Amino acid sequence: MIYRIYRSFLALSIISCALSVSLSQLFLLLSFVFFLFLEEKPKLSSNLVKILFIFYGWQIVTLLYHFASNGFDPISIKHAFRDEMKDIFLVTAFISVQGIKKEDKTFLYKTFFIFSLVIVFTGFISIFSMTRLSRLISDLYKTSTSWPYQHHYGNIGPLNIYLPIGLMNTHLTFGGLLAFIFPGFVFRLYDSWYNKSSKRIILIHVVLLFLVSIVFLFNNARSSLLGALVSVIFGLYVLVFIDHDISKKMIKRTSFILLGFLLLLFVGYNSTNAVKRVVDPLFGGEKHTDSGRTFIWDSTFPLIKTNPIFGIGSGNYQNEIEISRKNKEKENRELAFFYEVTQRGHAHNDYFHLTAVFGFPQSVLYLILFGTILYTLLSSNIPKQVRFMTYGLVGFFASGLLQCYFQDDEVLIVFYFLLGYLNFYAEENTKALESQKSNNLG
Repeated sequence: MIYRIYRSFLALSIISCALSVSLSQLFLLLSFVFFLFLEEKPKLSSNLVKILFIFYGWQIVTLLYHFASNGFDPISIKHAFRDEMKDIFLVTAFISVQGIKKEDKTFLYKTFFIFSLVIVFTGFISIFSMTRLSRLISDLYKTSTSWPYQHHYGNIGPLNIYLPIGLMNTHLTFGGLLAFIFPGFVFRLYDSWYNKSSKRIILIHVVLLFLVSIVFLFNNARSSLLGALVSVIFGLYVLVFIDHDISKKMIKRTSFILLGFLLLLFVGYNSTNAVKRVVDPLFGGEKHTDSGRTFIWDSTFPLIKTNPIFGIGSGNYQNEIEISRKNKEKENRELAFFYEVTQRGHAHNDYFHLTAVFGFPQSVLYLILFGTILYTLLSSNIPKQVRFMTYGLVGFFASGLLQCYFQDDEVLIVFYFLLGYLNFYAEENTKALESQKSNNLG
């Protein structure tokens, strides 16, 4: 009974990540509570578990360091858990997945697939909706004060085209979620071809890939597009050099599909302003926010330089970046306007932000986490379907070069669900190896 309730809340939490961050965190809390009452709990011993423990262990060390430096003022603890360190709670998404029984592997896969479908379809609908989809729901039970409309791109014929954000609040957050699911649609189509599935199944995967590609293109979050590209290239590397699956015939078919999509894109680019506005930034056209990254990076570097080991501490970035920015304005008075108007909520780069807040050891551990994910995907006997679903984890670290997705709750919770999904199979391999060693010694 407890297991069935736990499993239901876990599924609801994963799927609701495409609907509402508050809803997904509520279901995550409930699933974790019931996870704690499961009779059989997994013994977590994989490399992913170890590096996560050290990663957040270092954050606790920096918290205690700054707590002591501030004269043991409890306000510093409150500020820390109001900002960066509040995300420690989301690691429970990683832990909760581990309670799934072996016979429910297919159930877990279907849950992630449903989440992916919700992202695609809500994203596609939002292309044609002037009003944010989240407002259409929230206005049913409360009076919202946020801006109700979506960004208008232009027209394709009689249709008004808007920047798709699904049920999220920003296109960057929605782009982060798209980057997680996009590789799965690419490689599921490949897999259906490779295994000679029925024409109906192949057609379904073609349509789904086409839809997610259109949504991703119009979403235009280039940091996420970069991440998705890295994930797909990594997946292709595995298929070619490790699985030895891709044949010349498959490459030819894939090339025809890609050329067809590019031809359609070219026609749209030359015939509609909406498509032109989408494509230009992908090939060098500058967005109005591009220069802001360089100014926030330039203001962040002094924070790193003066606090290289323990960082400035969680909860202190907002205040410290204001001081640094003002100093930069005095040094470069001709650029004062740009330092003043640039967005300053985070460093717009996960590596810079983590280093500034927690010091260089944290960014090194972050890279080790990335390496551990790569190692797990390359060296473990992970089923293909699971790899296809989790390739987006690889691109997440590339997207972080241009955006702070590790600071975005709506994206990070999905990261930990997928990482937990990957670890579920990594733990099985760890146990199998230990059992094999035990048998050999016996």
